[in-house]
Amino acid sequence: MRLAVERLSVRYGNVTALREVDLTVADGEVVALIGESGSGKSTLLDAVLGVLPASAAVSGTIRPDRLRRGVEVGYVAQDPFGSCDPVWPVGHHVAEAWRAHGQRPPRGHIARRLAALGVAPGALRRRPHTWSGGMLQRADLVAATAHAPPLLLADEPTSALDADAAEAAMTTLVRSARSVLVAGHDLALLTRHADEVHVLERGRVVERVRVDRGGVAALAARASHPHTRELLAALPGAAARLPHGHHAATRGAPVAALERVTLAHPGSGPVLVDVDLQVRAGEVLGVHGPSGGGKTTLLRALAGLHRPASGTVRLGGVDVWSGRRPRRPRPGFVMPIFQDVAASLDPRWPAWRSVAEAGATRAEVERLFAAVGLDHRHLGARPHQLSGGQRQRVAIARALAGRAELIVADEPTAALDPTVAAGVSRLLREVADRGCAVVVASHDRARVNSYADRVVRLAELGIRDGRSEL
Repeated sequence: MRLAVERLSVRYGNVTALREVDLTVADGEVVALIGESGSGKSTLLDAVLGVLPASAAVSGTIRPDRLRRGVEVGYVAQDPFGSCDPVWPVGHHVAEAWRAHGQRPPRGHIARRLAALGVAPGALRRRPHTWSGGMLQRADLVAATAHAPPLLLADEPTSALDADAAEAAMTTLVRSARSVLVAGHDLALLTRHADEVHVLERGRVVERVRVDRGGVAALAARASHPHTRELLAALPGAAARLPHGHHAATRGAPVAALERVTLAHPGSGPVLVDVDLQVRAGEVLGVHGPSGGGKTTLLRALAGLHRPASGTVRLGGVDVWSGRRPRRPRPGFVMPIFQDVAASLDPRWPAWRSVAEAGATRAEVERLFAAVGLDHRHLGARPHQLSGGQRQRVAIARALAGRAELIVADEPTAALDPTVAAGVSRLLREVADRGCAVVVASHDRARVNSYADRVVRLAELGIRDGRSEL
């Protein structure tokens, strides 16, 4: 299916989200949208899908102007947690792609497709909160491509996936639809699958580059706009390792420790078994592993939010979980940056209030906003008025505002473009160099390697002897 967007502009009150955008997706073509968080990528996809809020002022033309969702156009949402009904099992959510059109999915079809993407069929009976973000993204992909749509729109469809799973998911996405318009931050992945890249900056398409699925090298060879060059320069492999203020031998005392900890979810087997892990003041510890391997569960245990099946969790010298009555470290000792950012922000509060809740003054909030790449326009915005990457930066600012001794960050740069991700990485490194312990779970190993003191890898449960290893 051919898609044509002509002189499309979108305004929300005094804020212009898109400015006279022209874009064409030819029949059988894959077009990628790249640009900083808040540049207008999601707004463009929402405009094509026809789901912009009634308050939006829209001008321009989109052809075809009416598309039947699910049949003529598939859609992978940016927020995999928000796209699922928390009451129903995930299998029910995926099957809705058929039920909405009066059909039933072929017997075993959903399980087979998810198994091909690395998700165990038995997980379909579980509810969304027991799934990782990467697993939910794969479920969304199966639902979006249920009817092999002529046009597929995908908003950050692989942000929560490790490199191998992202490659498999993107390959499936491209093969399952005739034409694809995809927005994302993973330049290497997108350029391997896209025919053309459109670069957005502050609501404008500033450059169109024909890459013909040639990868980052093709983009670098043919790009000329300064903003595109800036995005390329900020890729993890393009810059030197960030300098550390602390030598490994001078790091401080242990801040958090897991001793022979086994982690599990109710109604399912263990996720991680007999884990021993220690994090010291002034250290950045990276946690790397496949989607669904237990990174989020591990971070929740380090934050004192997940009760282990056995073993001891120690925070600041306090045995938080050790088989006895649970105890808590001092208020503000640990600050989390959750993977599901949208759910972690109060939808009724302006962004500044979510950050100030951690104990910051208004002046400190403004300083933190500037440090994570936000400005005064974002202070009064509610979460739904911010892009996914902007919400991510609000959550990072809130964690920094707490002056915690331990920060646990679950995919803190997954929704960020390379330039902002590089800035956040520097900020987390600086926080650690001032004495805070920082634990970062991420699929982007190259990025984490650029600022972490050490990186541990989680082996998937069940390989070899059925135990997880660090």
